[in-house]
Order: sequence, then C-alpha cells, then structure tokens
Amino acid sequence: MDRPRPTKLGHLVLKVRDVHVSVKFYVEVVGLQVSDWIDDHMVFLRAGADHHDLALLQMTPAEIAQSLTTQSRVEHFSYQLRNVDEMRAAVRMLRELNIPIDRGFGKHGPGDNTFLVFNDPDGNNVEFYSDMIQIDAAHPYTPRVWPGGEIETFDQWRLSEFVVAPPERIARLLETAKTPDA
Repeated sequence: MDRPRPTKLGHLVLKVRDVHVSVKFYVEVVGLQVSDWIDDHMVFLRAGADHHDLALLQMTPAEIAQSLTTQSRVEHFSYQLRNVDEMRAAVRMLRELNIPIDRGFGKHGPGDNTFLVFNDPDGNNVEFYSDMIQIDAAHPYTPRVWPGGEIETFDQWRLSEFVVAPPERIARLLETAKTPDA
C-alpha cells in the first residue's frame, strides 16, 4: 500500500470570534502578511513563501454563543505532500483503511493547492495538500478577495474529483450554479 510521505507541517486553520481583530493581531503583532480573503469571513496569512501557513475563519454567531473558552477552535491542520500523484495515492490508502474522509479530493481557489481532509481517531480534521502557490521576490502576488458564493473558490475542479459528499453549504452552491435564473 502506498503511504504518503509528508514533506512538512503545512498550515493551520483557526476559528476566531472576530476575524478583523484577529487579522490585525497576526499582522501587527506576529508580523504575518495577508495573501487573500474569502469574502469578509476568512483570511489567509503567511510568514514565508507559502501562500498561507495560517488561515483565520470567522465563527458564526451560533458558534460564538455555544463556544467554551476551553474548546478547541482548530478547524484543521495540514501536511504537505509532494504532488497530485501522491495525493491520489493518499485517497486510495485512506479508502482502503476505511479512514473517514471529510472533504476532497479537490483544488482550492485561494492558494491554488489540492486538498484532502480526513479524520484522525479523535475526530480532528487533518489535511493533505500539494502544489500551493509560492510568494517571494521572484514570484510576487497581489492579494484578492475571493467570492464565497462561487464553487471555484472552494474547489476549482467543481467537485469532479470528490470521493465523498461535499459539505452541505458547498452542495447548495453547486445546486445554485445549476439552477437557471428565473
């Protein structure tokens, strides 16, 4: 069985109470740079050349009301794989081992990276990814705001490579895209 060989710990996605307060903290105090936004509720930040090594996701009002200060706000953490072929091998391995896959295999808009999210034995979301945009002096990049209501922001491949049902909000996006305007 092909086993993945991660090359590094990649990025972390945190759920936050106020994305604007948090982005200000991570930019002004920690020294990160903004790479992209999705609408006004998710921001991608970087310390080095990777498009992002930290993403902040705005919690919903219901999540804020129900959250405990001791509750983890980690949405997922990730490990980089070498390429798309290794990603496909990881899909096969996870399925053979009956490891629950949460979402993927796909290709995000922000970061232009492939993704595959699955659960560890405690239900934590772990992501494998590959081919993330690199930003440095030789590869300049202009941050942009991606529209959260477009399927390509979540998956440029429009779920064609997905091996599980998409998250409900993404399935709704796809249905909306198929429905002709009245």
